[in-house]
Amino acid sequence: EVLKFVFDLSSYDEPALDRETALLMEQRLEAYSRRSVPGLWELTDKLNNFTAVGPGRERRIRRYRIYGVILVLLGLFAMLPGLMEPRQWDVVLCGGLAMLVGVMNLLLPRKRKVKKASKASEAAAAELLTRMRNVYWVGVQVSFDEAGQSSRRGAEQLKPVPYGEIWGVFESSHAWLVAYGPDRGTLLQKKDLISGDPQNFCSFLRENIKKYNKEVIL
Repeated sequence: EVLKFVFDLSSYDEPALDRETALLMEQRLEAYSRRSVPGLWELTDKLNNFTAVGPGRERRIRRYRIYGVILVLLGLFAMLPGLMEPRQWDVVLCGGLAMLVGVMNLLLPRKRKVKKASKASEAAAAELLTRMRNVYWVGVQVSFDEAGQSSRRGAEQLKPVPYGEIWGVFESSHAWLVAYGPDRGTLLQKKDLISGDPQNFCSFLRENIKKYNKEVIL
């Protein structure tokens, strides 16, 4: 039996698509850039890795946590006497500030930077979604098998896209972006998949893409 994934397209009205499509565009932009200038990205990755796990980072994190615990305890010890009669609000305030700084020292080392899309990716996503949301999708199906992507609107067959023209597939919580060339792609909603296991969609496309493009970075 030939493995096939079929999407029955519907309106792109999911609010989460605005943010997710921008992040998908950012992934596509980075992947295409990595494919075009691999040497520059190799240097960038080395610098990022050094910054993330550079010398003394673990010691700094431990030091922040020790400072945090000390400040929280000092603040607590200062606040308790200050709350007793007669209340000393200046002492209570100092103790509260010490506790606040202590909690920040405990939390800051663990805080992870939320990934954001660039302005260019946000603009490209907005343009794509505007275009997609102005189309009546009832009756449109997109499918993928060993030959590539095929599409039809009712009985009308649209131009197929072979794997030789597809170079990447990117995933978010609600959608996949299948990329062709530097600035073309198909945005597919996971809810529209009517045939095929969604867990296998990316791996299926990547296996077939690699058969036609050995240099692609997926």
